[in-house]
Amino acid sequence: MSAEHYDAIVIGGGPNGLICGAYLAREGKRVLLIERRHETGGGLNTDEYHGWRLNLHAVYHMMSEVMPAYRDLDLPNLGVRYLYPHVVAAFPFRDGSSLVFTRDLQENLRSIEAFSPDDAQAFERMWNDFQPMLDQFLVPMTYELPKPALDQMVEFGETEVGQRLADISEFTFSEMIDEYRFSDPRVRMALLAFPAMWGLHLDEPLGFLFPLYLCRMLASGLVKGGSHRLSSAIYRSFVGNGGRVLDSSAVTRIVMEGDHAVAVEIDDGRRFDADAIISTLNPEQTFVKLIDDDELPQELAEAVPAWEWEARSMFGLHLGVEGGVKFKAKDPRVAEAMIVFCGIETEEELLTHLDDVDAGEIGRCDWLHLTNFSRFDGTMAPPGHELLRIEAVVKYDPSWTTEGKAFADDCLRLVGEYAELGETAFRRHTTPVDIEQKLRTMKRGSIKHGAYSTLQLGYLRPNDLCSHSATPIPGLFIGGASLYPGGMVLGGPGYIAAQVVGEYLGSESS
Repeated sequence: MSAEHYDAIVIGGGPNGLICGAYLAREGKRVLLIERRHETGGGLNTDEYHGWRLNLHAVYHMMSEVMPAYRDLDLPNLGVRYLYPHVVAAFPFRDGSSLVFTRDLQENLRSIEAFSPDDAQAFERMWNDFQPMLDQFLVPMTYELPKPALDQMVEFGETEVGQRLADISEFTFSEMIDEYRFSDPRVRMALLAFPAMWGLHLDEPLGFLFPLYLCRMLASGLVKGGSHRLSSAIYRSFVGNGGRVLDSSAVTRIVMEGDHAVAVEIDDGRRFDADAIISTLNPEQTFVKLIDDDELPQELAEAVPAWEWEARSMFGLHLGVEGGVKFKAKDPRVAEAMIVFCGIETEEELLTHLDDVDAGEIGRCDWLHLTNFSRFDGTMAPPGHELLRIEAVVKYDPSWTTEGKAFADDCLRLVGEYAELGETAFRRHTTPVDIEQKLRTMKRGSIKHGAYSTLQLGYLRPNDLCSHSATPIPGLFIGGASLYPGGMVLGGPGYIAAQVVGEYLGSESS
């Protein structure tokens, strides 16, 4: 019996795989998407337990309404509704004071001014610098093919805004705070917390990311009903346009004929042929596990082993409470915040804490952030209850299989310093090991499919051979979070892969 033939096969049904498949199907291509798990969605994972809806991975969506797929695939009419709490982030301190960030610049300036009038002026200067950088460069670039660094710098140099972006691009996050002359240790800590909460290293020269991690975090939203609603909507677009999903099926091999990728084989022995194969798996899975050694081009065989995983991952704790949550801070807006940061109060404490994380100290929780989903979305918990999502930046370690409960207990000790919790009605924690076991593309609990460093971003993500989605193997493309621009539910890798593969299929058929 001959194998079924498709225009394109997508390996992996996470958000990028779904987006890529949905765009290709919308163009009339015959597309098969193959997913190892029993459901699509990847990190857009919402599990339900007796009325509790747990976002086990993706929570805060920074590019919600600006990613092209949101409008192109008509996601609002397919069930996606974003919630945008006015108070975005709060930093309560043990003395009862708080630093609060909302969606209103003037409110933020007044909050900062209570700690340092000079820092309020610095924040306004920085904010006004960052907005045109986002509008003119950083957001559009997220959905375009990356350029070599020198070419990108030439483009930046053509405008005043671009030149300013070039000037700060190689700053570390800490140097960026110095550049704008912030002085108060609590304000400095809060600003550095936005990239640090994602496991980024504050001493990496990634200053060009700061506008995204500050301004877009303060514009981020939550998906009503849970993050999985987003993947479900993209799934509906894909299937509605004729795409086929084959779940509970693992691809075991990418079949080569000569130097071309022509088919995939799955774990039950079936083979599916295609003109284009798009892998959204990580580089190791795609190029080492699915392709025979003697069929992998030498340049890829040399490039793939250099891929580095994040040193930091996430610990998550969902806590259902009866009787509410009462914060001890004097400012009532702390209770209204989408994200509340607890534990660290100065820049020095934050830097010391992150050093301890990197050293592998996992016995004590000194810093976390939490979201009370029920305050914004009553569908996330049973009536009369509230659901908290608590997260802490941690290091991957196999010992998390036995240390998770004790660490969760310590998270609750720390939360108790800042808030009074009602009676516990539900509790479940997720460790980096759990992340790796459930979402196997996220090796070592890698929430971004690989470290963000100067050698693994932009034109070099995952390497200079594959950052345009096409690989040195004709017919094989990549489209997951290890492709430029990266992870974080940006919708960028899948969108870029769809454009590249669409052009390839067009030329193949012409």
